Amino acid sequence: MRIAIAKITKPHGIKGEVRVTVLLDSPELFCRVKTAYLENMKVKISARKGGEGAIAKIENVLTRDDAELLRGKTLYVERADADKLKENEYFVDDLVGLTLYAGDKPVGVITEIYKGGKTADVIEIGGEKGVMIPYLKRLNAVVSLKEGKMTVDEQVFNEVAVYAH
Repeated sequence: MRIAIAKITKPHGIKGEVRVTVLLDSPELFCRVKTAYLENMKVKISARKGGEGAIAKIENVLTRDDAELLRGKTLYVERADADKLKENEYFVDDLVGLTLYAGDKPVGVITEIYKGGKTADVIEIGGEKGVMIPYLKRLNAVVSLKEGKMTVDEQVFNEVAVYAH
């Protein structure tokens, strides 16, 4: 199984580099990656921190036109090759698809988690009403991959939830 580590946003310069939004905890973690998958092709990469994300050089991407073709594509690593997680740490791919509960009330299914940069990540939940919440420590999130759910503090959820309609 592969884990998404970065999303290519746009070309950078004229030598085939690309700007990426890092889907890991920090750009520094992404910059340590030496090989990744671009769609189904294994490629060598090198990267450096750049703004909120990183700037990456991908093997055989030599021009700005080559880089432009990668806009919107995702870089992945094999789960077995990823850094080992600490207790209560999860890959975004493991959280997407879980049912989110506010206390004992089901809210909906986690459809996406957006990197917050310098602020908290944002969890998008689908259901009767679309809702987004910042992934804050005070939510006291409890994840059970086995049960397929994430439970958060109901009072804090009600304070921070933003509904689409």
